[in-house]
Formats: sequence, structure tokens, C-alpha cells
Amino acid sequence: MKKFRSNCFSSVCFRRWTNKSYAVFNSLRRCVTIGVLCASYTILVSSGRCFAQTDSAQLRIIDLRELEVSAAAAPDVFAPIGRAITQVQRVEIERRPAQSLVDMLSFIPGVDLRTRGPLGAQSDLSIRGSTFDQTLVLLNGINISDSQTGHYSLNLPIDMESVEKIEVLEGPAARIFGNNALGGAVNFITGTQTENVLRASFARGEYGFYKASLAATAQTRRSSHHLAVSETASDGYMHNTDFYNLTAFMQHKWNDSIVPLDLQLGVSNRDYGANSFYGARWPNQHELLQTYFGAIKSNVSVGRITISPAIYWRRNYDRYTLNREQDLQEPTFYRNFHFTDAYGANVIASSPNRFGRASAGILVRNERIFSNNLGNPMEEKDHREVRGHSDRWYNRTDRRTSTSFFLEQNMHVGKWSASLGALANHNNYTGNKINIYPGIDLAFRPNDMLKMYASANVAMRLPTFTDLYYEAPGHRSNPNLEPEKSAEYEIGASKTTGNSVLIVNYFYRTISDAIAWIWQPGEQISQSMNLTKVNTHGISLGGSWNVGENALLQSISAFYTFMDSYISTEYQSDYERSYLRHKLNIGVTHRLFERVSANWQITRQERNGGYLRYNSDTGIFDTEATPYDPFWKIDLRVYRQTERVNIFIEATNLGGKQHRDFGNIILPGRWIRAGIAITLKQS
Repeated sequence: MKKFRSNCFSSVCFRRWTNKSYAVFNSLRRCVTIGVLCASYTILVSSGRCFAQTDSAQLRIIDLRELEVSAAAAPDVFAPIGRAITQVQRVEIERRPAQSLVDMLSFIPGVDLRTRGPLGAQSDLSIRGSTFDQTLVLLNGINISDSQTGHYSLNLPIDMESVEKIEVLEGPAARIFGNNALGGAVNFITGTQTENVLRASFARGEYGFYKASLAATAQTRRSSHHLAVSETASDGYMHNTDFYNLTAFMQHKWNDSIVPLDLQLGVSNRDYGANSFYGARWPNQHELLQTYFGAIKSNVSVGRITISPAIYWRRNYDRYTLNREQDLQEPTFYRNFHFTDAYGANVIASSPNRFGRASAGILVRNERIFSNNLGNPMEEKDHREVRGHSDRWYNRTDRRTSTSFFLEQNMHVGKWSASLGALANHNNYTGNKINIYPGIDLAFRPNDMLKMYASANVAMRLPTFTDLYYEAPGHRSNPNLEPEKSAEYEIGASKTTGNSVLIVNYFYRTISDAIAWIWQPGEQISQSMNLTKVNTHGISLGGSWNVGENALLQSISAFYTFMDSYISTEYQSDYERSYLRHKLNIGVTHRLFERVSANWQITRQERNGGYLRYNSDTGIFDTEATPYDPFWKIDLRVYRQTERVNIFIEATNLGGKQHRDFGNIILPGRWIRAGIAITLKQS
């Protein structure tokens, strides 16, 4: 298949960090001054912060009584308080049949990935029936979600080689991360290696697939340094589904006894054919994305108080073309250009007290977009040239700043534990109003094996810039959208016995002023609007059993989730009505021969709602919605793993049946790949 490689963006290099007006420190200077940071330190030294404690229903067995949870700006040791968090450790990442972090998420119960492109080219992330804009994405506790649209939140500046752990927090997370975590949050964690490691891997497969990666970690007495580079590409499984991904990530930790520092830098380049991504009439769509990320964190102890400051910056460039073939002949053909900046600072403090542990913090985040389609019109003198296109200009822009302050107290009395607190948020989008988001988590542990818990939390989401301003022949913008607001209630229980765990939980969530892209009766044009209310409830249950590496059956797990929603309108919507109603995840790892094992991931999905089927011969959509077909998906990896070498062959969707996650986009059938990874370690 003939590929198109755009020269829209210059080559990837880290020179963009210096001598530019948008370098991270220059970007921060207007919003976060030294005075603000000093004032924050002064405010916070009187109390402390350990983030909302979480329960673990992970697929590998761990000790639920004490677990280090990193899904927070200030990691702390887990205390048995009522939240649900699923963890996937590095050993599972290496064994599962996946070549991208996005595919890895699909094996986690409660997570819904509506995939448009293969192997993470583009996927929408949902937790507990939320929409893709209602789920927060974090890297080492830093918010890297995209403010232009949630479609790009999984444009991660990291690859699987850098990730040591994945955490999925279910339910509202305003008390932990601020705005926009209505459905939950996903945290990708790096930098936990304690050895000198050099790892190289290579894989090939059908449809011209290849992946090559190199990662190295070096340790000294006072520092740790990690660098990883990965390249992935494919010709595509059908017309205009080719892709090319390049990521580079580095992390440096200086473990100074006075002021330790953690520096993270990452970049991602994605170039892919977007067959029917945003409309079935246009099978030749194309997107080119570049994402840059940087953060500096620290963790300082002053007496009994621990203070954790962080500053960060994320930039995303997006070039969308309606018809890549015509674009080659006519450079002025319909294209959208955007770039967004998100930068901010967090200061978190925590301290033990007579009741347990107190916490406080301040979170400041600024978001800005430049575009030829999204935002408010700019004066002509302020237009900015699109990088790499001297004939194209950014002529629209918008920006907003959000400031949050939280307080929380964790308590332990006998067999009872509690965490209660609130977050106060002010942002210039909602005017001068200050919104309060309280929450409480309770847990009761009658013995070492059993725990019962309950929680109630609220959250809010600001509309994305796409929600507010997107204009197209089939869609009208709505710059007057109100923020979404949610309240969620949960009860659950877990039981651990040696190497097994059983869990069950039930949640009920109500969202008011829910933002949806809807079609009113008799109209062919959609518009983003605030729905009156969306009520969702669901149940999760399941368990896992970890026998051991030497057993024939090494581990087995089974988790089932069910959800149901009530929407107080009959309008048609692409997302709110198409939630994942039933999901079953079964995982089995067993030995085949000596040092040869197999990992099976069996998934059954049944999606609510439907889509209007498009007839490419007539160019007409059906008038009646076609329901999404339920489907089984079986993925398998067979591997031989030693201390230094891991050889594998894997197949995704063994049954070979093509299916749909979103509209008319057909996903691939069986896809076979094989590869090798070589790891050299020095303790």
C-alpha cells in the first residue's frame, strides 16, 4: 500500500525545549510566579496530604492490606479506604498479547476502548460508561489529558518499554486530580526500576507491521536515568489504515537528600490514515499529530510535613485532512490545524496528626488553543503562521485557567477507616463562581481477609474546545455550553485468601447538564448541547487466582461488568447511548512446555445503541439505526521467557471476525505477530 508521509512538522528533537517563547518555563511565567509558589508553601505547612485511599482489585494478586498507590500527585501507602483501583504490573505487561498501551487497557474490567485505528492509532477511553471526554489520563500523576478533544488524550509520549505499572481509578476523582475526572482516571507509571537495565526488542507481523524499541536505565548512588525510543508502523489491514508512531521518553531522578528532583521529557509523533474516522462519506481522511511533554517534580520533607511540588507542560499539534489523496494534488484542500498548550503547577503537602493524616494542596492549570477552526476570531495582526505551511494561519484562539484548592483528612479507628475532604475550584470559564466538590470514603474490615466499603463523590467537567467551537457541514458549534456535573455513590466488598481475590461492587452515577453531540428530530445536522440528565448504574464482580510460575495452570481471572443508563431525552447521540452494556474479561496463563507458556485474553462485549449504516455505492445512510453486534474476541500470546530473552508469537482476534466499536469503522480480524526482547541487567 502506498504511504504518505507528511512534512508538515519538522523532525523530532528536543531543541524545542530551549530558546523558544513557548519553552516550559517561559510558558509558566505568566501564570505561576515564584510568589504564588511561596504563598502555597506558606499556606500548606500547617496541614498535609495523602491522596484518597484506594482499594485494589487487580488481576495479579497483591497484599490488599498495604499497597503503595501512585495514582495521586503525592504517592502514599494504601490504607483500606473505599475506592476501587485496578493495577497491572510490569510482569503482566510483558506477557499479554498487546503491542501498545492502549491495547493493554482493553483487558482491564470496567474500561471501554472505542477504537478507530489499530494498535493505539486512535482510541477513545471510557470508564464505567462515561464518555471519552470524562476520563482523565495521567503520566506519573501529571494530568496529560488533551483540552482540544478527548480523542487525543491517549496520544502518549511513552511506549510500553517505559511503563512499570498501570493504575485505573474507577469513579469521580475531583478530590484527587481536580476537574474532568467524572468517570475515572488512568495513571501510567514509570521510573520504578532499581537496576541497571538495557532492553532491546523487535517484532514483525502481518499487514507490514513492525516494531522496534530500545530502552536503558542506569543507576548511580544518588541518581537514576532512563531513556526509551520506540518506532511502530503498519501498511494497514484495509484501505487507508496505515500508521506510523514514534515515541521518545527520558526520565532523570536525582535523589539528593535535601531537594530530590524528577525530570521527565517525552515526545510522540503519530501519522495515520483515518478511514471514516469522522464521517463515512470520506474514507481517505488523514491525521498527523505531535505531542510534547515535560515535568519537574520533587518531594521534600520538613519535619513531619512532606511537600510535593510539580510543574508541567504538554503541547499537542494536530493536522487533519479530509481527503489525503486530493491533498497531495491541491494543498489548499480542506484541512484543520490546531495546537494546544496545557501547563500548570501543583503543590501538595501531607502530615500525620492525632486523627490519622491530613492533607492540603493547590493545583493551577492553564489551557490554550490556536486553530483555524476552534476558538474566538483573532485580529488579523495577531494571526500566527502554521508551522511548515507559509500559506496557512492560526486565526482563532481561546484560553482558560483553573485553580483548585483541596483539604482532606484520613482517619483510622479500630476496624474502621474514613477519608473525607473537598476540593474548591475556580476557573475563568465559569466566571467568578467557586465550585465545591466534597467526597467521603468509608471502609470496614472485620478481619484480615474481608473488607466492605462505601463512597460518595462529586465531580465536574469543562467542555473541550471542540465541544465549544467545532464547525463543519454536519455540525453546529455551541460556545454557551455549561460544565457537566456528576455525583456517584458506590458500595463494594473484597475478600483475599492467600493467592486469590474476590470482588463485587455496585455504583450509581447521575450527571446533570451532560454534554452531548445530538441530532434533533427531523434534522441532519448535529449540535453540542447540555442534556438534562444522564443516570448510570452498574455492577462489577469477579476474582483471580494466582497459583505460581511452576504450576501447569499459573493464573486465572474472570471479571464481569454490567451497566445501564437512562437519558432524559430522545435525541440521537453517538456517545452517551453507545456505552458498553456487558463486558466479560477472562484471563488464563498456563505452561505448555518447560519455560514456554501461553497467555489467553478472552473478551465478550455487548454495546448499547446503534449507528446509521453507510452504503458506499449509493452514498446514502440508512434511516434506521443498526444495533452494534455483540462479539467474542480471543487474543493469545505464546512465549518462552528466560532471564535475558523473551521470544513470543501472538495473535489478536483469533476468531477472525471483523467488528465495530464506533459507527461504520471496521476493525481488523485476526492479526499475527512475532518478536523477541533481549534484556541485560546489572544489579
